[in-house]
Amino acid sequence: MRHFLFENHEYKISPQFRRARDQDSSKALMRLLRVGKHSGTKSKGSNYSTGRQAAVDSRQKCIAKMQYSNNGKAHLVQLEQYLVREGTGIDGEQASLYGTDSDEYRKNLSDRNFRIFLSPQSNKVDLTDLTKRFIIKLEAATGYKLLWQAANHYNTAHPHAHLLLNGTDKSGKLIEIPKDIVRTFMREYTRDICTSQLGRRSKKELEIEREKELRAPRYTRLDGRIKELCGGTFKINLSNVTGEEQKRILTRIDSLSKMKLCSYKEGGYKLSPRWEEDLRSNGRYNTFLKARSLLQYSNPASLKIFSGSQKQITGKVTKVYRTDGDASDNHAVILEGVDGKAYFIPLFKQPELRDGDRRGQLRDGELVTIRTYESQKGRLTPLIFKSDPERVRKEITKNKSTGRLAEELLQASSTVKPKNISQS
Repeated sequence: MRHFLFENHEYKISPQFRRARDQDSSKALMRLLRVGKHSGTKSKGSNYSTGRQAAVDSRQKCIAKMQYSNNGKAHLVQLEQYLVREGTGIDGEQASLYGTDSDEYRKNLSDRNFRIFLSPQSNKVDLTDLTKRFIIKLEAATGYKLLWQAANHYNTAHPHAHLLLNGTDKSGKLIEIPKDIVRTFMREYTRDICTSQLGRRSKKELEIEREKELRAPRYTRLDGRIKELCGGTFKINLSNVTGEEQKRILTRIDSLSKMKLCSYKEGGYKLSPRWEEDLRSNGRYNTFLKARSLLQYSNPASLKIFSGSQKQITGKVTKVYRTDGDASDNHAVILEGVDGKAYFIPLFKQPELRDGDRRGQLRDGELVTIRTYESQKGRLTPLIFKSDPERVRKEITKNKSTGRLAEELLQASSTVKPKNISQS
């Protein structure tokens, strides 16, 4: 799945990280992770696929995400504005920077920069200690001597740390972070550090998490069991499920039904064809499922993550909003196309509307065309252009587009009164 930003603000995991060095870093990573030593307490339940006892990871939980850019202006904005903005520090004060020497960081400021977001589940975690120790582990895994600045933000339900890495290290080396580090290392070591501070989660805390799994708006381990019961179809076979497991699965099915991902048909429970994809999308972008209820012209089941493979789509902007509250600058655009489909477009900055030579803020209700461009490095960038209603109507007619939006636009054209032409 690809992420998108605007021209010169392309935050995503770069394809260039798929290189031979990944194999070496993977080996180093496995040594650092000490595989097999994080099993925690044992569950009394069985492993869904093998029947063996399943290990329950009792370590503290922590979200770790990374984005990167090759834009120097965006780098400076992060350093001077976003990290230290008013209202994000303790008691609503301005957040403070910490990290390597500030003068040294600015002296070596490069266009390339990495943003890392660390958000522990527990509010008791010492964020500064977490960040400093995380840097030590990251340096050990990558071999770089990093230049970094960070700030702790307390303006959300879960206090979190924003970490900014310079794109070159102290020796001037250009930094590249392999994908296995991003996908595994960051999460594993933040969890280890948080656990070293607070200890493992209690039996009661694990039971609370187990209960939350029943209603979680994301793909869970229990969903894996439900998928197994489908046997390659979308119909859930409960014939061999009994007792406590049956109760939990039925509760989860009820939750999936409320999310409109499952229904009772022909004497059994049937999942929607894209139930897993939609749950995973919502786990990544926590407003994806909610966005379906905002659609005005399209079937909610048609909403999908915009991949860029369409190259160009035309439609109306249903909603523009920030997806993570004030925790980041991540945005999403919900676009309903004249093709009858709906698109969820994740972005890492506030989107802008291009109208000729002018640039402005994209607003709800705008009629737009999104064109996707591919850079030499394979990055896909969507640019949003203001569309002329008459041109869109011609496109609808040419492509024989159907759907409520297409019908509305064509109907609007037929109700326009012709201008009076005075006869000589």
